[in-house]
Amino acid sequence: LLAGTDAAVTTAPAAAAAAPGAETGPAPQAAAAASALASSGIPTTALEAYVRAAAGSPADCHLTWPLIAAIGRVESNHGRFAGAVLRTDGRSTPPIIGIALDGTRSALIRDTDGGRLDGDTVYDRAVGPTQFIPSTWKSYARDGDGDGVSDPLDIDDAAAGTAAYLCAAGGDLS
Repeated sequence: LLAGTDAAVTTAPAAAAAAPGAETGPAPQAAAAASALASSGIPTTALEAYVRAAAGSPADCHLTWPLIAAIGRVESNHGRFAGAVLRTDGRSTPPIIGIALDGTRSALIRDTDGGRLDGDTVYDRAVGPTQFIPSTWKSYARDGDGDGVSDPLDIDDAAAGTAAYLCAAGGDLS
């Protein structure tokens, strides 16, 4: 799933308990603003994505939103790595793209997506707020915000994909 903390990340041109400090607001606009912070210090947009992803996971998985949030924090500071801004539409500006997985500071993973997700046609790079490797995203891609697109650079989709990955790999996470 996730690139982990060994690889430096760069920036490139119903069932779950309510989250503390969660706010609801209008649907994202075309020119999305930066997400406000909830009382937990997590951007509201990220917090809502984590809560939705946990709530949408299989009941027998017992996944809670703090686990997804912990991954978002470690992998990208909730979509804000290296000065990126998490917008209310769930995307970070600039997008969060990891280093080339060329075997020098990471595992060697040759390109698996023709550069479609990471812009690199030679090596894969982990992408988005939970740092999915393109080949892993292919297996766990989800449309967490219901916009008809599964995009690992969108925190709603990345959180839902992370939930799917964790439940498939871990079974009962209680």
